[in-house]
Amino acid sequence: MPDAGANSTPGVYVGEISAFPPSIVGVQTAVPVFVGYTGKAEIGGKPIVCRPISISSLAAFEEVFGGAHTPLYALAEVGDAETDVYDVRVIEPATGTARFYRLDAEGPSFNLYNAMRLFYANGGGSCYVVSAGLYGDVTATVDKTALLAGLAAAAEQVGPTMLVVPDAVLLPPDSPAKPWVSTEYGEVASAMLRQGETLRDRVAVLDVYGTQHLSQPAAAGAAPTLDDVIGAFRVNVGDAGLSYGMAYFPFVNTSIVSPAEVAYTSIDDAPSGTGSVGALRQILTWENANLYGKPADPAVPTPRQVQVQADIDRIGTVTDPADVKALDAVLTAALPLLAEMERVVATKEGVLPAAPALAGVMTYVDGTRGVWNAPANVSLTAVASPTVVLDNNQQEGLNVPLDGKAVDVLRAFPGRGTVVWGARTLDGNSADYRYIQVRRTLIYIEQSIKNALEPFTFAPNTGQTWATVVSMVSSFLQSLWSQGGLMGATPADAFSVACGVGSTMTGTDVLNGWMIVQVTLSLIRPAEFIELTFKQKMEDVD
Repeated sequence: MPDAGANSTPGVYVGEISAFPPSIVGVQTAVPVFVGYTGKAEIGGKPIVCRPISISSLAAFEEVFGGAHTPLYALAEVGDAETDVYDVRVIEPATGTARFYRLDAEGPSFNLYNAMRLFYANGGGSCYVVSAGLYGDVTATVDKTALLAGLAAAAEQVGPTMLVVPDAVLLPPDSPAKPWVSTEYGEVASAMLRQGETLRDRVAVLDVYGTQHLSQPAAAGAAPTLDDVIGAFRVNVGDAGLSYGMAYFPFVNTSIVSPAEVAYTSIDDAPSGTGSVGALRQILTWENANLYGKPADPAVPTPRQVQVQADIDRIGTVTDPADVKALDAVLTAALPLLAEMERVVATKEGVLPAAPALAGVMTYVDGTRGVWNAPANVSLTAVASPTVVLDNNQQEGLNVPLDGKAVDVLRAFPGRGTVVWGARTLDGNSADYRYIQVRRTLIYIEQSIKNALEPFTFAPNTGQTWATVVSMVSSFLQSLWSQGGLMGATPADAFSVACGVGSTMTGTDVLNGWMIVQVTLSLIRPAEFIELTFKQKMEDVD
C-alpha cells in the first residue's frame, strides 16, 4: 500500500505491491578453469601470467595465449627389431643392413594447447585459462611451483566449477626406476582437491599419473603393472576433499594433432655417433639412395638423387617459417620415410590425458540433459582409442576399490568408439557423495541458493523474511524437480524447506543474528548396475 504520509497534496496516487517473492537464478554448472603453460600470455601488450582469463573459443585462446609448442623428437637407434619397439626402419645402402630407430620426445613437453582443442571438440564452451608460465621458461620439465601458483590464482576467481591441469601429468617422477610415481604430481592433485573442498563451488578433474608407461617401455627398471600405476596414484592424491574429485584412466589416442602440423624441424638432426652428418639427414640420405640411386653403380648418383640430396642438405640452414614449410613439403613428397616420421610424431603428440575431454563432456551433458545426469556412457569425439584396453574384470577393481578411491575408466566398444564408462568420485565409500552428478548437483543447488540469499544479509530476522526465503527456495527446487533434477513422485517427496523459530532456530539463534534455512533433498543416482533376471516357465500340460 502507498504510504499515506508520503504525500500531502490532494489527488490520486498509484501504488504497486509485489505479488511474487524474488526468484533464484541457477548458477552455471560447467565452467572449467585450465591451468598450464602457454606460448604467450598477454592482452594489449600487458603480461597476464597467473591471471584467470575468460575464454569462449579456441580462437580466443590463441589470440591471448598463442598456439602449440613445437615438439622435438630424437632418433634413437634400437638394436633388435624383434624385441625392441621401433618407429622407423631404413636400409643402409652400402651394407644392405636394416637399421631401426625409435622417436623419443626430447626436451620439455606441454599439454594445455592440445587439451583445449580436445575440450572444444567434445562440447566445451566458456572457460577460464590461467597461464602458469611460458614455454620458454621451461628447460627440462614443467614446474610444480608454477602450477600451484596458477591454482592459487584460480581460487580467487568466482565462477569456475571445474579444475583441470593437463600439464600436471608431465611433472617429473620421483626416480627413473619408477617413472609412474611422482610426489610432485600428488601435491598438485591434492591442492586441487583441497581447493574444491574449501571453496565448495568446484570439482577437480584428475588423470592418473604415469599411465603412458603401461603402453610404452619404461626408461629404466621393470615395466609397471596396472596395480602399480593405480596404486601409486591413490597414495599420491591423499585423503582430503575426495568427494570433490574424480579421476579418469587411461590417456587417449586422439586425432587432435595432424601430420600436416608437424615439420622436419620437430626431429632432432644432431650428429649420430662420431659422424658430422645429423641423424635425420643421414637417414634421409640413405632413403634417397634406396629410392633414386643406381643399384648397379651406387657411386654414380642419378640426377633425381642429386636434386633430392640438395634439398636434404638444406636441413638446418632454413629458418624462415614459410621457407621451412615449403622445404618440408618438397622433402615429404620425395621421401615417404620423412612423411612417416612426421606422422609418428603427430600420433605421439596426440596422446593426451582424458580430463580435458571430460570437461567438454560435462559441459555438453549439462547443457543438453542437466547437471543431475551422469557424464558417462558418452562417446568421445576426436579420440581414436584409449591407450590401455581394459576388460570387465580389470575395471572392477578400479570402479569399486576397497579404499573407495574409484577411478573412472574409458573403454573401447565396437561401433561406439571410446566411451566414458564410469561416474564415481574419489569418495566411493560414501553413500552421500559416491557419484559425480550428486556432488555436482549439490554444488549447483548450494551455490544458486547461496547467491540468492546474499541480499538478505542484515534483513530483519522476522517471520516475513523467513516466509520469503522459504518461498524462494521452494520455487527454485520445484522448478528443478519439474525438470527431472530431483527424485520423487511429488515435490513433497523430492524436497522440503524450513526456516523459523521452533523448526530450524531457537530464540538464542535469532538474538545472535542467525537465520538458519534447512533444505532436505532427494537427489538422483544413476542406474549403474542393471541386472536382467530371466525365468523359464513350463507350458501347462492338460
